[in-house]
Amino acid sequence: MAEKTLKVGSFMVWLWVILLVIILNIVQVPLLFLGNGTLGVRLLWSVVYLAGFIATIILGLWVYHRVHPVKWQRLSGKDWWLMIRGYVFVIVVEMVLGVLNNLIYHQTSTANNQAIASFMGQGTLTLVLLSLTAVFASPIIEEVTFRGLLVDGCFPANMFWIPIIVSGVAFSIVHMSSNPISWLIYAVMGGTFAYVYKRTGKLQSTIILHGFNNLIAVGAMLWTLH
Repeated sequence: MAEKTLKVGSFMVWLWVILLVIILNIVQVPLLFLGNGTLGVRLLWSVVYLAGFIATIILGLWVYHRVHPVKWQRLSGKDWWLMIRGYVFVIVVEMVLGVLNNLIYHQTSTANNQAIASFMGQGTLTLVLLSLTAVFASPIIEEVTFRGLLVDGCFPANMFWIPIIVSGVAFSIVHMSSNPISWLIYAVMGGTFAYVYKRTGKLQSTIILHGFNNLIAVGAMLWTLH
């Protein structure tokens, strides 16, 4: 096993978490330009958009390996069962809080989902790219950042609930919540992913869980748009 090159709880690990959050926002800037210009210009921005995500994922996994130099392990049946239960819990909470969000704030969707749906409606190219990255790219880098590095890199292994709570709070902060109920939806989601990660110790468990959650959400948006 390779030696850790980043000390758990060190300032550098926290700095990497903050830096990856900033980069994740920057790589989405090309979306603003995909709806304008010639086809060639839009294709160029598409390449920049995808390249940005690929580079960020590579960087994030490299940093994660410096904190968690453990060989990739296959998911067990117990891991899959925990993932299924975690997903069901997230969906039930989303449904309950979604009803409250509609009754109190008259929102049928979170501000984050509304923003994504708005981008998707700008054109086919934006829709395809945003759908791909939402399902396959964002779950990887977000799990590396908010679960892998934040949970494993910023807190000692013997801590359980504190990193889970911090992970949920941090995950919600970056998802454009416009009211307390919307904020709680993402906090519970992030906290649940962190719980699954702490229990399995395998980052792919929450990457798959996160990706599947986004797949269902994107599918619902596409159904609404068409």
